[in-house]
Amino acid sequence: MNERKYRKAHWLQNMGLCVVSIVVLALMTVVIACAKEEAPSEPEIPARFTTYIDEAGLFSISYPPDWEPALSLIEDLEQVTKDLIKSIEADLPVERASFIFFAGVPIELGYEPSVNILVESVPGVILTHDEVVELEIQGIKQVVEDYHEFSRIRATVGGREATIVDWEGIYPELGRLHNLQLFTFVGKVAWVVTCAPPAGEFSKWEDDFYHIVRSLRILK
Repeated sequence: MNERKYRKAHWLQNMGLCVVSIVVLALMTVVIACAKEEAPSEPEIPARFTTYIDEAGLFSISYPPDWEPALSLIEDLEQVTKDLIKSIEADLPVERASFIFFAGVPIELGYEPSVNILVESVPGVILTHDEVVELEIQGIKQVVEDYHEFSRIRATVGGREATIVDWEGIYPELGRLHNLQLFTFVGKVAWVVTCAPPAGEFSKWEDDFYHIVRSLRILK
């Protein structure tokens, strides 16, 4: 695979007094354990970030000021977003998994690092947030070899339940990649925000990545 194809593919790359005392202590233990695993509910979006709102007003997302939307793709992505809104308003399933946003630091052959937003239908048999996340992860494992998860954090993003997963794996013909992904779902639609760094540079961009995925706001 030549470098241009690698870069392009790379774009497209977490609940008596003695009795009362025991109950209280047990609850405190649960709360402390959860506090260790969960990140703050709604951290502020950094003031220096730029916020993008799509033309149809479906969502917004923020990113560092030197990042740019992929203008060559935006027109097509806007049409996908409009079709998505029609499906949501008509209470119909999304026909297929679709990318509705892509941005990053422009380089000669693409964008690195980058962020994209993908939406897809949630099967009717899937009822809970955790089940949706597991379904998405299983889909990743079907494509990625040697999948390894560093962390899985439950969070509230834009007032909605979300899970943020830090993982890496080997993509066929692309090598080992390290991504940060946010998973949430609204109605019948799963939303996946993916931040991908240049190879070997995840730690350099990690803080920005967490701010980016937590900045997602679903407006409709």
